[in-house]
Amino acid sequence: MSNFVNSKAGKISFFTVGLAAVFAVMFLVVTNSKITASLRSPKIYFKEEVHDFGKVPRGPELQYNFKFTNKGSALLIVDRVSTSCGCTGATVGDQKEYKKNESGEIKVNFSTQGRQGHQEKTITVFSNDPETPQKNLIIKCDVDETMEN
Repeated sequence: MSNFVNSKAGKISFFTVGLAAVFAVMFLVVTNSKITASLRSPKIYFKEEVHDFGKVPRGPELQYNFKFTNKGSALLIVDRVSTSCGCTGATVGDQKEYKKNESGEIKVNFSTQGRQGHQEKTITVFSNDPETPQKNLIIKCDVDETMEN
C-alpha cells in the first residue's frame, strides 16, 4: 500500500479524490446559500396576472384592482408601476412596504374613449423581489362602438 501512495498513480488518485471532495462541498454550500437566500427574500405573488373585461362599450373608464401578497419572509417594497399606454393608469396607493403575508393591490384604470376593437395593455410592477423584480400584469377588452354606455 505504501508503494501505491508514493507512486505517481497513487498521488494522482488521491489528488483527484480530494479535488472531487472539494467540489462536492462547494456545490453543497452554494446550493444551500441560494435556497437560504430565497427563503429570506420578499416574494410578490398575484392571485391574477391577466384580467379580461370582455366586450365593453366605447367611452367609459374601466377599473380593476390586481391583488397581491408578500409570500416571502423579508419586507416587500413595491417601488413603482408603469403602463404601456397613456390611456392606462396604475397606482400602488400610499403603502409601499409589505410584511410577510401582508396584501396590497395595484389599482388600474383604462379609458375606452376613442378606442375600438381588441385592446391589451401591460402594467409593469417594480419591486425588490429578487426572482421577479419586474412583474407584468395585463388588462384586455374588446371595445364595441355599437354598444350603448
